[in-house]
Amino acid sequence: MITLTIDNQPEITVLMKTMLQNIDPKGEHMTATSVNEAIDLLSDRVQIVFLDIEMPGINGIDAAKHFQEKYDRLNVIFVTGHIEYSFAAHGVHPSGFLVKPVDEQDIRRELRHLRYPVSEMSLCVSCDPFTVRSSEKQIVFKGDKTEELFAYLVYKNGAFCTNDELITVLWGGESDRSGRLRQIIMNLKSTLSTVGTDILVRKYGKTSIDMNRIEVKGELSFIKLHYNWI
Repeated sequence: MITLTIDNQPEITVLMKTMLQNIDPKGEHMTATSVNEAIDLLSDRVQIVFLDIEMPGINGIDAAKHFQEKYDRLNVIFVTGHIEYSFAAHGVHPSGFLVKPVDEQDIRRELRHLRYPVSEMSLCVSCDPFTVRSSEKQIVFKGDKTEELFAYLVYKNGAFCTNDELITVLWGGESDRSGRLRQIIMNLKSTLSTVGTDILVRKYGKTSIDMNRIEVKGELSFIKLHYNWI
């Protein structure tokens, strides 16, 4: 899961993040202490927002309306200490409603009844032979190296890979391939966007993919054998 907790009390965001990490250790769980800070963190990748209702400036109900206008499949779960807001909150059709103090059992209960389930996979990868499908349609990559890059990122099972590592795998470590690698990463991003998925993750010169949105059939070791990686 990719979640964002928004609450003006930092101690609440820390507690929520801790509980979400216990529930979904492989997920990405972000926090914000204001709506403006949250807007900078929100993207199509975020699947669930845990949103306090009573906050300075923009309240949670107005914020939810704004978020839903831009991200129409975003799950909003209100988290509040004021039960009297429940009627107004349900007017924006949230995915859930939690009353503080919140515990892990409460969160798990709301996650089982999301309006937009997050278990849906974007891609199906077959390891032997290596093929990638989206909605039963096989994906054609822009060149052999673009496909090999994606295959390696799948093989790494979501771990971040440095540019040097990727150059070594794709070209045996030739130092003049950094520009070519940038182009291949752009090609991969373009290919994935054509099937409506954004699972490529870039951070501090490293690259990975969101394995939570990929269904893998077969053993990852078969991918290594297919490409003869050392």
